[in-house]
Amino acid sequence: MDVPLSLTRRAPSPQPPDEGVRFVPAGWVTAALTVSRVVLRGGRLGKLGIAGLAWTFLPRKVKLVAIGLALAAVIVVIGSLSAFALLLLQLS
Repeated sequence: MDVPLSLTRRAPSPQPPDEGVRFVPAGWVTAALTVSRVVLRGGRLGKLGIAGLAWTFLPRKVKLVAIGLALAAVIVVIGSLSAFALLLLQLS
């Protein structure tokens, strides 16, 4: 079966091939990179500073949920460490 020549031709590209590709980042990308640079660099607005500032504006219910999740994570980590220690004792 022969394919007509009109179906095999490609449409002309909107950009000539000799021009380079230009990257323009979205606004949220530059904002996220700026915030991460401030947080990772430390200084006045370090990790604890931003967390403390956010903690002051959170409602009481959100704080209680966050504390509960942190306690649950600590319990899981302690449980996994004790299970690992028991496994090492059984293997030795």
